[in-house]
Amino acid sequence: MLMKYLLKRFATAMILVFIGLAAMIVFMKSSKPEAANASETHKHASSEDHKQCAAKIAGKTLPPLSLRDAANTPFSVMSLSEGQSVIVIRYLGYGCSHCIEQLLALQKLSDTLKTKNIRVVAFSEDTPDDNAGVMRKYGFDASVFTLASDAANASANSLGAVYAEADGTETELHVSMVVQRGLVKFAHFDTKPMMDVQVLIAEANWYDTKQ
Repeated sequence: MLMKYLLKRFATAMILVFIGLAAMIVFMKSSKPEAANASETHKHASSEDHKQCAAKIAGKTLPPLSLRDAANTPFSVMSLSEGQSVIVIRYLGYGCSHCIEQLLALQKLSDTLKTKNIRVVAFSEDTPDDNAGVMRKYGFDASVFTLASDAANASANSLGAVYAEADGTETELHVSMVVQRGLVKFAHFDTKPMMDVQVLIAEANWYDTKQ
């Protein structure tokens, strides 16, 4: 009888322990902080998700961008855009072959870009030395193209191109914009580069905002 009683008490105690552990697990999951900017619905899974990102910046003043050119000299996209249209590309570095394809597609149209007074600023986390090497390797025209370094993705974050998802993963977006007189006239966000560069050039046709 005593043994039976002790076994019954032991079983009851174990049940209580399991219930306590389960409650603790539920509490820890519910109290776990979510990543910054995380969303339960915005998963960047479709073009509509990306359009939401673009809509947040299109038509607004360009956020501050902390960029350095291939000579490691800081420069201002805002200042450049006062006298010409600037196509701004955020890409994932020279290791991204599709990113380079996008830039080469623009390079093929260098004469058109010069005629229309359009500048291209493409930035990534690559170092200034890396960018100088890419400029030489692919023969980018320095009078048209600036490959810039975005240390620690500071500028990409200011644009909302690096997005912490609710599930703990991180999405890095390609960005293609047209900036004129400090305003973002056109913006395109996606998980892949925007290869229809003719659209960018059409959007970049200079207009006088003072009129």
